[in-house]
Amino acid sequence: MRPLSPSWLLALLLTVAAGPALAAEPAKPAPPTEDVTVIGKRPVVTPDTSYWVEDAFTTYPLLGPNFAQGLIIWNHPENYYGGGAELPPIKVMEGMAELGWDVVRLQRNSRLKPGFENKMAEVRDGLAKQLASAKVEGYQRIILAGEQVGGALALESGKEVDGIYAIVAFAPNSGILWKGAPRHPSPIPTDDWGGIILDRTWDQLKHTHAGRLFVLFPDVDEEVPHERGPTAREILSHRDMPFLLVDETSGVRTTEGAETPDFGSYASCMDLFLSPELTPHPGEFHCGADEIPAALAQMGVKPGAGETWFGYSSRGQTIYLELPASGRGPVTYGWGAGANGKIRPGFKPLDAQFAGDTFTAQLAPDQTIHGVRHGPLFRLTMDLEDDTRASVTLHRLSGNS
Repeated sequence: MRPLSPSWLLALLLTVAAGPALAAEPAKPAPPTEDVTVIGKRPVVTPDTSYWVEDAFTTYPLLGPNFAQGLIIWNHPENYYGGGAELPPIKVMEGMAELGWDVVRLQRNSRLKPGFENKMAEVRDGLAKQLASAKVEGYQRIILAGEQVGGALALESGKEVDGIYAIVAFAPNSGILWKGAPRHPSPIPTDDWGGIILDRTWDQLKHTHAGRLFVLFPDVDEEVPHERGPTAREILSHRDMPFLLVDETSGVRTTEGAETPDFGSYASCMDLFLSPELTPHPGEFHCGADEIPAALAQMGVKPGAGETWFGYSSRGQTIYLELPASGRGPVTYGWGAGANGKIRPGFKPLDAQFAGDTFTAQLAPDQTIHGVRHGPLFRLTMDLEDDTRASVTLHRLSGNS
């Protein structure tokens, strides 16, 4: 990740600058007779190829097992007619690549026989072979990830493929059209096809196995209009496996919710949950609490005797604040990598002037940060050069008086 001056960090709470792209390798064009879309470096692919593996991002060349955090195998979503291989991985995966993970795509030919079982037979074999190959190459941590049908394929593969570091599934869906799907979740499945989708979800959550599991069930999922979070939590609470479940109460909405700003803080929490530096205990992982030790370790900050506060910006950047125990003196301000992984974590002591429950401090010569306490919350704001204001609300950490 590229370093940024601390003076700009709070300004980037709402606007995170995109990093310069690395040298990109031109995508090899598909032959005129080929009806599959290929993006990035890949092997020779013909219309009869069932699946293949290619680089996920031309801007993030693979680091290799000696330097990468691990390997992520991405399974793409698809529409009800089989398309989807042309879709790039979601931006969350790009953030993981920025944080040092190698990301590849397991592509599926749209000519595969329709039906989840047929796709699963092909993809499970592909994932098993890719997992074995990656381990031979030396990758110690391998993540199966996917969105929609790709998420369901990752979960289903985890039932039979061993040695998976983590499974990540965004709005998983086994690909059966829910007839007459309403725009809002229904308390009961609307027909038999809907029941099949739910039954497969429950079966996958009961039997998939990995070192860690992340699942997103967004609200107003147009493709699975049923609230799955409560039943999923009940099932996973009986599993001896660390899991992070973002459900319909999170504020993340629609099937593509992981691509929206509402997912920003959960993206950063997920990054920390998957971090090799953190060893989550079996059971549910709670954002805003369980990831804090890893977040502070990345910032390089060690809490002292003062009051400590933690939270996420609207762009998913972790923010830490420590007030002096005496009520006078410098405050400690820390920041994380952000949902896109492009900011170098760090911390900085700031000289502050206090007045009751408020303080002001200079983040830079021309930038003043304001802090106001509201009971168990602390709000930081700063006026920006374009006459807008950036802000973030922090929660007091447990153990503070």
